[in-house]
Amino acid sequence: MQLAVNYSLPLARLIKDDSVRVDLIKCPDWEGMLEEASLCGPITIHFDLKAGLGHTFDFDFVRIKGFKEKTATPHVNTHMVAPPHFDPTDTVERSKINTLWREEISRMTDYFGPTGVALEHFPFTEKTPHLRYATDSLVFTNVILDTNCMLLLDLAHARITANTLGMDVKKYISNLPIDRLVEMHITGVRFYNGVLEDHFGLDEEDWALFDWALGQIRSGVWRKPEILAFEYGGIGEVFVWRTDQAVLREQVPRLYEAVNAV
Repeated sequence: MQLAVNYSLPLARLIKDDSVRVDLIKCPDWEGMLEEASLCGPITIHFDLKAGLGHTFDFDFVRIKGFKEKTATPHVNTHMVAPPHFDPTDTVERSKINTLWREEISRMTDYFGPTGVALEHFPFTEKTPHLRYATDSLVFTNVILDTNCMLLLDLAHARITANTLGMDVKKYISNLPIDRLVEMHITGVRFYNGVLEDHFGLDEEDWALFDWALGQIRSGVWRKPEILAFEYGGIGEVFVWRTDQAVLREQVPRLYEAVNAV
């Protein structure tokens, strides 16, 4: 298992100064950033792909494959979503999107192979009611099983979703197909603008969930993922304001030691 961390200028400075060690630099598929980030170490790409909107039929798979082969990216990720107007109580809409999810993800597995595609979901909150059905653990699991793809487990997304549903996060995760786990993400969760948001530094509750997950992997209850990504920091307005070099200096070494001890 390797530790990946979101590329950011503070992370680059820490790596240059030998203040932190990482196995992989996590980046979006942006040409300029990839060249810049590659100076810090091997790259793994996290693609901004979504299944449930019909966009998969227009993906440039040749371009995606090129990025995958050029970097240390073992699989192509996609997010299981629903359009903003989706009504989860409408049985006709549910039937249509179930078909669409399977068609889109199957198109990816046909091209990249079943083990070359990893599915995750976004967090469900009061502000994203259209994602309620896509984050149902049984619905999500059945799509993975039916398309024979792999699981990308985002612990923060699971925690936020479970909180919105009023259930224990460990119970929520236990309902997912952990035997197909190939990548896991961790980041801090905070209340922001009235709902839980991710991409913050880790607090005690975040560390507790991470330690529990690592224990499940270490004991063999969960499949050992290839990558553990710390999704803290980044480039652009969404990430710069919550990218603190002091947080990276403190938390990356602890994550690196834990991940490389498994």
